[in-house]
Order: sequence, then C-alpha cells, then structure tokens
Amino acid sequence: MNTNTQFLTWVFFDNTDELLDLNTEKTTKLEPQVAQLLRLLIYSNGALLTRDTIFTQIWPNIVVEHNSLYQLLTKLRRLLNDNPKQPRIIKTVPKKGYQFIAQTQTYAPEVTSSKKKMLTQLSWWKLSIVPIFIVCGSAIAFYSQNTIKNPKPHYEMSDISYELGLEYNVDAHKTKDLIAYIKNFNDLVFSNKQGVILNTIKFPSRIHHPSWHNELDLITFWQYYQDQCILHVYKSSGQAVHRSKGQKCSHSRASSWKSNTQLVINLAHDGHFKPFHYDINTGHILEIPIVLKEREKFQHNITAWQGKTYYLITSTDHKSKLITLDGTVHMEWSHPITMLTYDPKQHTIISNNSDKHHKLVSTSRDGQQHIIANAVQGIFTDLSVDADGDIYTAVETWQVNIRDKDELPIFSTTSIDYLPVSNLLGETAFMSRRSGVYEVYLYSDDQVKQLSYNQGYEYVKHIEWQPQLNLLLTNRDKNVLVYDRQGKVRQFQPVQAATIAQLGWHTNEQVWVYDTNSLLTYDLTGQQLDNITLQVDALIYNNQSAQWLVFDDYTLYSVNSLASLNTRGDWTPINRFSKQQYNQLRNFKLRDNTLYWLSSWSAKDYIWQLPLEQTTISLIKSDELIWHYDIAQDNSLNIAKMEAIEGDIKKLSLLSTHNIP
Repeated sequence: MNTNTQFLTWVFFDNTDELLDLNTEKTTKLEPQVAQLLRLLIYSNGALLTRDTIFTQIWPNIVVEHNSLYQLLTKLRRLLNDNPKQPRIIKTVPKKGYQFIAQTQTYAPEVTSSKKKMLTQLSWWKLSIVPIFIVCGSAIAFYSQNTIKNPKPHYEMSDISYELGLEYNVDAHKTKDLIAYIKNFNDLVFSNKQGVILNTIKFPSRIHHPSWHNELDLITFWQYYQDQCILHVYKSSGQAVHRSKGQKCSHSRASSWKSNTQLVINLAHDGHFKPFHYDINTGHILEIPIVLKEREKFQHNITAWQGKTYYLITSTDHKSKLITLDGTVHMEWSHPITMLTYDPKQHTIISNNSDKHHKLVSTSRDGQQHIIANAVQGIFTDLSVDADGDIYTAVETWQVNIRDKDELPIFSTTSIDYLPVSNLLGETAFMSRRSGVYEVYLYSDDQVKQLSYNQGYEYVKHIEWQPQLNLLLTNRDKNVLVYDRQGKVRQFQPVQAATIAQLGWHTNEQVWVYDTNSLLTYDLTGQQLDNITLQVDALIYNNQSAQWLVFDDYTLYSVNSLASLNTRGDWTPINRFSKQQYNQLRNFKLRDNTLYWLSSWSAKDYIWQLPLEQTTISLIKSDELIWHYDIAQDNSLNIAKMEAIEGDIKKLSLLSTHNIP
C-alpha cells in the first residue's frame, strides 16, 4: 500500500492522516473517520463502494445512523473542494454507493525545472566564488562556535499496551524500568518500559494522574471519591505508603515531587486550578501564591531546568506561558498548551502544538521548535519523558453518540463535545468540536447544516432555542451570537470582563447573561437594558412561568422578577438538594415545567429530574462519561455519550544520531 498518494492537486499521507494541498502547500490533519473514508475510497481503485461496506469498515460492530456517513462525505468534499453535482473526485451513484473517480499516483516531489537550471548554471561559475566561500566559511565557523543550536531529535514509535480498552494518564519513571498508567478508569497498571505488566491495583472509584518520584520507587495518584480528591502514595509492588484526607475538588492534575516528602499538587474547585504545597508526613496543605495578571489562569506545574518548579499560565486570548514563582516568563506560546512535560535529555519542553493534540512539539529555551511526532489515528492526551529522552504518551480515539430512550444512536461522530438541544418541531441544534474547532450545527429533516464557520480556539458553551423557536442563542468565548436556520444574524460582546457563565432568553427579543458576579439583560442589537449584582451558584429563566430559578447553597428558589433578585426576602424556596444532587451541577433544561440537570459524584455523571410543582427529585440516568443530554419531543431522554473509547500507550524511542537514516 502506498503511503503518499497524489490525486489532482491533493496528496494524502496514509501514515499520518494528513492532506496536502499542492496549490497552497497547506497540510491539514484529518479527523480519524474522515481519513478512514478517504483511505477506503483511494484504495478501492475506482470500484463502487456500497454504503454497507463503508459502514462496516468505519463503524464496525456499532449501530450508526445513516446520516453519519452523509456528514463524513460532506466534510471530505468540503476539504477537497469537490462539488457533488459536478464531482471530480467522489461520485455518488444513486441508491448504490460512492466511487472514487480521480486518477491516483504515488507522490514523489521532484526538483523543479528552475532548480535544475540553477544547478546547471552553478557548474559554470562555481570557480569564481571560491573567495566568497572562504569568507563565508570563516563567518559560519565563527557563529557556529558562539550560537548553540539543538539538533532536531528523531524518534521511533512503538506500542506499549495492546489490549482492547482505554489506557491513559501514563507516567514513566525517570531512572527505573517502570511506567504506570490508568486502565478503564479504575485500574492502576505498573509495567516495565517494554510493556510487560508487573502489577495491577483496582480501586472502587475513578483514579487519575500517576506521578513517579524522580529516584525512588514511589508514585502518587488521585482518587475521586464523592465530591473530594484523595491523594495516594504507593510502591510498584502495590504497597500503600500514604493516603491524604479528602480535598473538595472538581478536577485534579499530576503532582510534582519536590523531595521525598514534599509535593506540589494541583486541584480545581468550581473550574479554577490552584497549586498547593503538600507535606506527606504532616498532611499539611498550603496554597502557593501565584501572581496572575487580569484574565489569566493557572493550569499546571512541572519540574524542569535545574530542578525548579515552573507554572503554566493561560490567558483569555488563548496564549500560554511558563513562569517561575517570581513572575519571570521563561517560555511563551501563541496557542493553548494543555499538556506538557520536561525532557531532561534534550533540556526542552514537549507539548501539544496548535492543531489540538495531533502533533507533539519540542521547544527549547531559546524558542527553537521541532515537530517530533504525529498521531497516526486519534489524538495525544498524555506526556512523560524519562532520563534517556524516550517519550511515553497515550493516543486516544472515541465516538460520541446521541442515543434515544431505546439506546439507539440518532447522531454519531468522532467529535469531542456536544451541547444538544431539541425543540418541539423535532429539530436539534448542537455544538461539535470537529477538527478542534467549535462550531454550531442544526439537525433538521434528517440533514445536518453547519451554522457557524470560525477558526480559532474560542469555545461554545451554551445553546438555547428562542421561545418562539425562530432563533438560536449561543456564545463564542465572551461574545453572544444569535443564529437563524441559515446562519449568524447577530453578534455582540457583553460588558463583563470575565467569561460567560450562563446565558438564555428572557423574552423573544431580549437575552440575559450571567458571569457569576452580575446579571445583565440585552436586546438583540447588544444594547444593555438591566444590570443586577448577583452572586449565586447558578440560575435559569423559566419562560413558561416567567420566573427565575436560582440555585444557591444547596437550595432551589423561584423569583418572580428581575428586581426581586436583589432582595433575598422575595425568594421562594422550592426544594433542598443533597450533596450528590448538587455537586458540579450543570446543563440545566426545562421542558413542560420540569427541571433537569447534570451532576457528578465520584467522577460519575448523574441526570436528575424535578417537576416544579412537586418536591420529589428523581434520578433518571447515571453512567460514565455522559457529556451532555437532551430532552426529546416526547420528554424522553437522549444521551450524548462518549463511546467506543480506545486508548493505547505509545513509546517514542529517541534515536542516536548514528541510527538516524
């Protein structure tokens, strides 16, 4: 099988799932299923591919709605600029299937005619420039002695884990022949660096982020229990060394060892990470005073050059930087860094690049960058480097399905996220983070239409139908957007400096925006109407009863007007929640005067239901990885759930210079 196939002005690199446009010289990383579809078409050698054949190859043993193939074809045709009515590449054979009609050949870049001419001319005048070469050679010798440049590292990829299932959160011991990773959420696996499993420890609830001591056979990791995170210290033999008291948290990240008993740990509550100093002997925890500028957030810490601790900071403009405690900036990126580690062999930082975890990049302190690996299928999700410079990483793939009450998928994709919201006309709007770009789509009349077209890192976090169902309200970072069924019709930025926590429709012509400190209302032109200071856990507006529903301190209140939000004495208690029902509550939906919401407990997801005229709260669904849900026309529940998850641990072995071909 050829790995580089050219057709028309396109080149498909089979081994990296990349598509090169020869006209623009732009390379695009394809989604795994889009790449698989293109691969099937190319290697069919012009034969007709039936829909059943494609479904069997791309979605084996999975029941998938037929519209999923239409989505993939639409995506691929857009990338290839191939008009389905006048196809040059992919032809639709009605009621039969699809045919690849472009001529293919092996791609082999050639020296252009102008370069050949230049080489011919070189032989004529090369003797006349010998003095110039002598001068330039002296200059090169001088600068080469005074400028340090790291040679580009080369790696060879191999598999560490082979079994079906999800393996992730890998960490390699710096000096010992040990790695550790999480399997299927609850199992801590110890193996050697060739992948031979040495020990497995099972836990009753989800565990995360193992982190080895630099020298000793000691490892820390987190366990999610109820609304808390518990830090464990173990040996690879399975011997428990330490268990911390539970710390209330929503998320955790890998810890860094400062000494045999001192750690820097990272915990988040209400979505904001903070670094803490932790003492294993005493259990004492102390927040580390990171000085942040306006609109900056702490994300993670690593141990890097000279054994110092460095802190990863991101800003609302999606830039990243690495600083020390005194505020000195040691490294900067123009894109979001979401995973990184220090390479002690090359003295560089290994991180994700700007295309959302499809590549790994090495960055030196002077800003030199090298792409060191491409994810053949899926995305990189974890990073670890040992003292020999070998990289251990997890590569994950998955499918997200919106399933109906009969557990049948009504929509399926490899997207990272969803925010499905249906209306009484049977239409569903949703956000899909395809190829790393957050976009808004409309599913109507068995077809999917893309409503937004944006490039960048802005997130979409909210979608809501207008009460009269003509418009959709959503956000893009701090901007409020309104769409009709054809695309964007309005956009404005609220006055809040912080991010948008919640938003919704107040009337058919007005919207409300909440940023955890104030509630504001706007008309559809962006004109501010009201501004109310308010600090509560969450709130939504019930258009059916024209009342506000306020969540605060484990209690749900109803409030009759905007003005009454300023006076707590005017709030009417409706119900009291348990800790499990209230922990990390989110994704509120109202349908027929019934409230639905999502919570988490021991890192497991729960969907609850409360008819507002009653007092009984019912649990209607619990499962792992329920990302979002929807209420159908008949009030049944549709689940947007991550499924068909596969994750493997890969090793990128650093090659010696004499081993590089």
